[in-house]
Order: sequence, then C-alpha cells, then structure tokens
Amino acid sequence: MFLLGMGALVPSSAEACVAPSCLIDVRFPLPEEGGTVPANVPGLVVRPPLLENTDVSTLKLLQSDGTPVPFTLVMGGRSTHVVVPKAPLVPGTQYRIEAKGNCQFQETQTQSATFTAGPERPLPTTLGTLSVDTPSRGEFPVYGDSNCGSPQEGDSTTLRFTPSPELVPFLPWVHWAVEVDGQPWSFSNHHGLTSTGEDNPESHRYEYNRQLLFLYTVCTTYNPPPPGLGLTPGRHQATLKGTLEHADVTLPPLSVDFELGCVTKLPDGYDGGVIITDAGTSGSDGGSVIADPISNPSKGGCTQTGGGLTVLGLLATLRLWRGRRTASVGRGPAGG
Repeated sequence: MFLLGMGALVPSSAEACVAPSCLIDVRFPLPEEGGTVPANVPGLVVRPPLLENTDVSTLKLLQSDGTPVPFTLVMGGRSTHVVVPKAPLVPGTQYRIEAKGNCQFQETQTQSATFTAGPERPLPTTLGTLSVDTPSRGEFPVYGDSNCGSPQEGDSTTLRFTPSPELVPFLPWVHWAVEVDGQPWSFSNHHGLTSTGEDNPESHRYEYNRQLLFLYTVCTTYNPPPPGLGLTPGRHQATLKGTLEHADVTLPPLSVDFELGCVTKLPDGYDGGVIITDAGTSGSDGGSVIADPISNPSKGGCTQTGGGLTVLGLLATLRLWRGRRTASVGRGPAGG
C-alpha cells in the first residue's frame, strides 16, 4: 500500500479539525474579477454553508429586473446543487442567483451573487498540461487531525497545472481530484483552481484537508505526530482529474511521474558499511532503504517519533559489529 495511513485522507468526525457550522454561508462559484458566464454554461453550482446544507426551496435564478428564469435543480459533486437553466442564458443580460442555508444553531440570511452572461463558448475537451516540481526537503503542515495542520519534516513536491484556454471559461464549475498510483490522494471543491492553475484558497477556507496539488512523504515526525505519513518514499505517478458539472463531456485526466525519498547524506570517510538513517538503513550505493513500509500509522512509520533507530537498522548494525569483532579475534594480535 503506497499510502502510509489512509486515515489522513478522510479523518473521523471526532478527530477532524473543523470550523463552526455555517461560519461560511451559501456560496456561488463564478468567474474571477467579474468575468462573464458563458451563455451555454451546463449548470450553476450552489455550495452549501460550511458543514450544513442549502434550503433548496429558496433557490432562485432571476434577471436583473426580478423576472424568474426557469431551471432544473440537480445534485452535484461535493454535496452541492446545480441550477440548470432550461434555455441558454442571454448574452449581455445580468442575472442574480440566490439561496438560503439551513443552519441548525443560527438564523440565516439570503445569500446572492450577480453575473452577466457572455457569448456561448465551446465546451472543453481537454484539461491542459501538468508537470511537477523538483522535490525538496523541509517542513510542511500535515492536515487531517484535530490540530488543524501539524508541522512535520519530509520530502515534498508540487504539481504544476496550466488549464487549456477552452477550459478557463468553465473553471468555476469544475471540481478536482488527484490520485497517486490509482489511489485517492486529495480533492478540491468547485473553483478549487484559478484561471492560472493555482490553488484558490477561498474555495476551501476553514477546511483543513490536503492541498490538491501538494505531494509529500513524512521523514521525521514532530509532536504532535501526524495522522499519517503520506506517500511511501519511491517513484509514483500522480493523476489530476477534473469534472465539469452537468456537462456531457469527458475530460481526459493528466498524469506525471515523480519521486520522493528520505535520503540522509553519507558522512565523510564512509567505507561501505551500514548507515543508520531517519528512514531506515542505507546500503553501499547510498540509496535509502525503508526498513518496514508501514500501512498502519499506529505501528510506526518511516521514522520513529523523535528520530529513533528502526529495528532493522539496529539488527544490521549489531550484525556488522559482531562480524568485525569475530574477524578481529580470528586474526589475533599483530605479529602473532
């Protein structure tokens, strides 16, 4: 299993770090900086209040003069609703979308957003391009527990995404997921990526999940310990998937290979023996060998908390010491 502790991806409600319900109210993902909405937009997404849901009876799509716009309401990804106009929007016309949230412990107000319809655009058929940064060693927050992100040390890299020009007009209504080696790694809400392909913090404010494009392995754990150690050191393949809500199109995913490791620099005068590292033992080729790839974080990880020795590393050291001691005894004193 390549994930060191899958619990980090979907923490239990008792451990998850969450903000108060309805701290953020109903939201309507729309183009950045007042950009126009394509007249043929497949559907307008309505995001519910934080940890709550939308009162669908209050959903309205109106022209600027208050004229109702007929629509169909369907469920969308990530617990959203999608307002699907029954006819294309009229270019140059201003619209308002509004709704109220259902919040258990407080009264809610109607939330609304206005936008202007633009010309129809061809529906996208591609996502864009994907690359990956050179990995680096350092500290970074690991999310998924009650600490709202505890700093840990390890190897990490970032995916770099450039959306295709045909996708950009529809980005607000796309939700995303990243898989590593075919397994779920991270996800984002609608409009999770900006028009330049970067993380959009507003899409996940007060939500403490893994960043969509950030990949890591924890090599040295600090207190409080992380809920999981991320990816196992080694080579992997990351795949970015995007879904345009209520669009009958398939956007081929993008994949890129990358490598993470927990390598410790070999000391001066290294003679090819066994070196104890934070991640396990290193052989004479200088490569990092993980003593026991862990799938259950409760049993340890690529390091012990505080950087203690691994069991395999300790045994290897004892074998090396005993071998040299036996050889020394067999030779006897010099000149004997």
